Amino acid sequence: MLNIDKQLLTTIGQGIRNERKRSGLSQKELALAAGVHTNFIGLLERGEQAATVITMSKICLVLGIGMGDFFQNLNL
Repeated sequence: MLNIDKQLLTTIGQGIRNERKRSGLSQKELALAAGVHTNFIGLLERGEQAATVITMSKICLVLGIGMGDFFQNLNL
């Protein structure tokens, strides 16, 4: 994996973690509501896994933030 790819995944993961904590959800709660495995949320937050657009859409929906707003807030 290229360094820029890893950096992007890490940035997205930190954004997910920040929004999840802002929403007062645990990783398990977010995972259950978004229909993904609990371990997957941890992998995303650590930047070790990429999410599909559909999965990101579900996660953003649960977190109460539009996907466009989520990525805009990351200042990519």
